[in-house]
Amino acid sequence: MYRKISAVLVVAAVGGIAALLTTGAAAGSSAKPERIAIVLGGNASTFQLTPIGSGPVHSDSGTVTACCWTNRDVTRDGQSASLADPKLTFEGGHGTFTWRAHLTFVDINNDYTVATGVWKITHGTGQYAHLKGHGRQAFAQKTQDGQDVADKAEGVVTTSG
Repeated sequence: MYRKISAVLVVAAVGGIAALLTTGAAAGSSAKPERIAIVLGGNASTFQLTPIGSGPVHSDSGTVTACCWTNRDVTRDGQSASLADPKLTFEGGHGTFTWRAHLTFVDINNDYTVATGVWKITHGTGQYAHLKGHGRQAFAQKTQDGQDVADKAEGVVTTSG
């Protein structure tokens, strides 16, 4: 009998918590997540933002600045890599947004470096004032001069407010 009552209480508690979480999530953000792509060019000094699908975010372009990061070298499963966490600020025609990235760089033969990472939006102004989001980034660059060959980020954003 004790087990049956305990099981009923556990199920009721889990159901109540799930209902609260669902209600809180719905109240906190009424916006549907929207996929975006950002292509960085010119050694990551310019950007082109493109929505993938429909939503409140519109195409934009502008300049990118990077600052405030640390680098450290690591070896994972015998492969050398460099870790970095730059803060990027995107200044476009619709406003400005900032993200913090966590990147892993690996040098490969013939003077190329590849990198992958994750990013999260930390601040915005103008039409980006209520933008929240996160995603992934991948790029290749020339090792000697750091010139980007290709650089693209994709992710999911929402707006609130």
